[in-house]
Amino acid sequence: MIDHRGAFRRPVRLIGTVVLAAMGLCLQGWAEDPSSGDDQLGAVRDRIQQYEKKLATIERETESARVERERLQTQVDLAEARVEEVELELTSSRNEVVRLKKETTAISRDLEQRRAWLATHLEMVSLLGRPGPLQLVWDGVRGGHLEDSVGVIVTLTAGQAQMVKEYNTMQADRAARQAELSRILERAGREMTELSERRQMLGSARRTMDNRLARLKGQERSAESKLADMRAREAALERLLNVVGRKKRFTAKQPIQRYRGALPWPAQGRVVRTFGKHFLAQYATYTVCNGLRLAVESGVLVKAMYPGQVAYARHFKGYGNMVVIDHGGEVFSLVAGLSSIHARVDQRVDMGTPLGVAGLEKEEGNLYLEIRVGGKPQDPKGWLRLK
Repeated sequence: MIDHRGAFRRPVRLIGTVVLAAMGLCLQGWAEDPSSGDDQLGAVRDRIQQYEKKLATIERETESARVERERLQTQVDLAEARVEEVELELTSSRNEVVRLKKETTAISRDLEQRRAWLATHLEMVSLLGRPGPLQLVWDGVRGGHLEDSVGVIVTLTAGQAQMVKEYNTMQADRAARQAELSRILERAGREMTELSERRQMLGSARRTMDNRLARLKGQERSAESKLADMRAREAALERLLNVVGRKKRFTAKQPIQRYRGALPWPAQGRVVRTFGKHFLAQYATYTVCNGLRLAVESGVLVKAMYPGQVAYARHFKGYGNMVVIDHGGEVFSLVAGLSSIHARVDQRVDMGTPLGVAGLEKEEGNLYLEIRVGGKPQDPKGWLRLK
């Protein structure tokens, strides 16, 4: 009896081999096609522009914590200066009050003296000129001293008028000083009220600064703790990959370097953090991302980007479920943040083999991709095909 199933399997295997070979030739031809150079150059230039924009943003954000402290201190300094300003104005007003009180007292004393002098003078004139000015003129005519008599009358009258004028002037001057004194006292009252308000504002500004600085210090301590934890996780991953890299598991038929720039993405999504140095505003410091953080749809399959052998497939602290693949030639790729793992250690995988399922979506990305060559991190974008 003829086994048709075996006969059927042989053509299928042959067809599969031919298809895989054709795919390899197509990939090789695509990767080596010079016509793709212009597109890649344009993409690189676009990335350069993006990095330049990010650098400008980072330089602005770097100063955020220091600027916040300076802003708070400036608010306190401004409040202190305003308090000092009002205190000086109030001191000036008080000095003016003292001066005007002295001047008013002196004028009042002079007025009393002038009033007494004027009263005495009028009394003397009254005694001397009891018959009246006409009698004095008549006596002068009879005695042959008319001009002298008229001169005496004119002198007495002019003197009285001058004294009265000076007295009135001094009274007006005193009234003006008293009015000015009232205005200054009123102004001083307003300044005292304003001084009280500004002292309250100063106290409020100081309390705000103290509270804000306390929060900043708390955030700094928290950031330092989180950064230390992040660096500890990175160091642990570094040690793991160094250990994994010592064992040679896989030799590729075609070196992965041959398809650099043409490899498929492990899952379709959006890059939320690129490879390299980044400023983290929440920690007010720089950190280094050794791969790409992607935002992909939760539940999608995460696939191998090139044939290889699974070197690690389990939970790793700080990264979640993680799969590391040895692609040969000291090239390793890892994907982390999986909700479940579909691969096992030492399993041979092909391009597109499911490695696991993407976890829940997060603001900072839910899938982490890293590529290392000779133990050193590489920018995955240089290996993956352009989107």
